[in-house]
Amino acid sequence: MSENIKLVRKYLAIDENRNIVAEGNSWEEVEEIMKKKGYKRSQYDILTVVKQEKS
Repeated sequence: MSENIKLVRKYLAIDENRNIVAEGNSWEEVEEIMKKKGYKRSQYDILTVVKQEKS
């Protein structure tokens, strides 16, 4: 019997000290959060985390 696997993506903003400072469901959502926090785009990186969930 086959199993269904769902991929879940989360996007994390990481500051220059390697701290997670924002989390969202899309790249655009994270950028908007960071803009509201007063960060410039050059002050953080965005990482994509992909997890598998069995359904």
